[in-house]
Amino acid sequence: MLKKYFSFALIVLLSNIAAAQQFIGLNATNYPTIQQMPYNPAWVNTSENGTEFHVFSFSALAGTNAFRFDKSYLLGAGSDHAKENVDYERNWTRKVKHMWANADILGPALSFTYKKEHHIGIYTRMREIVRGGNIASSELQLISDTPRNDKMTYPQLEFNHAGFSTQTFGEIGITYGQVLMNDEFRIMRAGVTLKYLLGFNAASLYTDHLAYQRKNKDTLGTITGDITALYTYNADPYLKGNIGNQLSSWLDRGGRGGLGLDLGFQYEYHPTGNPNEETPYQYSIAVSITDIGSVKYIADTGSAKYTAQLNAKANNVLGRGDNETIGDYFIRLSKDSILSKGEQVRSFRMGLPTALRANLDYNVVPNFSMAVNILLNLKGNNGKVYNPGYVSYFNITPTYGGKYVKVSMPFTYVGYQTMAIGAIVHLGPFYIGSTSAISSLVLAKHIRNLDAFAGLTFKFKKDRTFY
Repeated sequence: MLKKYFSFALIVLLSNIAAAQQFIGLNATNYPTIQQMPYNPAWVNTSENGTEFHVFSFSALAGTNAFRFDKSYLLGAGSDHAKENVDYERNWTRKVKHMWANADILGPALSFTYKKEHHIGIYTRMREIVRGGNIASSELQLISDTPRNDKMTYPQLEFNHAGFSTQTFGEIGITYGQVLMNDEFRIMRAGVTLKYLLGFNAASLYTDHLAYQRKNKDTLGTITGDITALYTYNADPYLKGNIGNQLSSWLDRGGRGGLGLDLGFQYEYHPTGNPNEETPYQYSIAVSITDIGSVKYIADTGSAKYTAQLNAKANNVLGRGDNETIGDYFIRLSKDSILSKGEQVRSFRMGLPTALRANLDYNVVPNFSMAVNILLNLKGNNGKVYNPGYVSYFNITPTYGGKYVKVSMPFTYVGYQTMAIGAIVHLGPFYIGSTSAISSLVLAKHIRNLDAFAGLTFKFKKDRTFY
């Protein structure tokens, strides 16, 4: 596991390899759709032809366009002290750097039909979302104790609207859907999910503007600007990257409750329109907006907007000690007159990762389908909190197979920056997959994205009524 910090602990560029996200490329044709219900509530309506039960699933995704990591190092028992140009390399070719990491656990879920026209779903879910970035390539110099070219004059580096955030929260969702139209040829469905949110922990470091300049190899010249630090009392395990401590902290709540909303629509076309024969749709179009809402957190005592004013200090004064909590860290910087603390923040809101999702699933010939999936991150920053958000992506997934066995090969353009090729296998009610297994683990020597997901779902179909 590898974690690197910018000065001031402003940005964590990679956290918890394999810690994160969604079922990208998972096909819905001839398969229970309950695992898709949190991503588009309109899928709850497929319970009209049989109750669906979800046992358990998880998904994980992490990546960055700032670095590429040696595959043997990441998959081995590497230490935190990775060697540059051996275990990892910096990527100078992109203008803006980001990182993303999310964990998503979907617990028991059920969808059923009440009085033929009311389709209801209930699910439980736990998520951890990590996001950081908006950093120019030149600012990657702050990762190391020496700049990219130590023979050059040390330039002033500037951060604008940059930050890092992490949030862990649970939710209990109740989904309601209706079939708006069904003439056997065309089926139109809509759904809405109202979810109760339970905030566990959150932290955000954000700057509108921060200027940094080195004096020489061992001495900082100046640091001026602002930084807003907001965090709950139990955020430390998440900022230090200890997975064991993180999992145990999932039972320790530092946030309040809240409400969230998902809205979804789905349309499908059946060319035969034969009610006596169950056939897959020729194509399906689904669109949704998910995660509208926010969670309120109680801020720890060090949460505030700080003003930085540093001149000619030793380079190591900004380092955070191994046993130093995030609160102790900001207290020390304030005592050393590196930071000037403004008004203390008592509480703050962390937005959900609001996203627009679109899906086109086309059955080309029997047993072969093509799907196009798009996710657009709609979450921005409010000048105070660097809100967590999912990485945007564009995906094309061909799938071959029958009702009980399928294989898929998703091609995904992640974050407008990196291409990933993966594989998915369906075996009856069980599925396992990755959108990056082939490109990262087979073809490439270096890794920028890593993900995996698996789950178990069942459908108890009703007997069809023949006319």
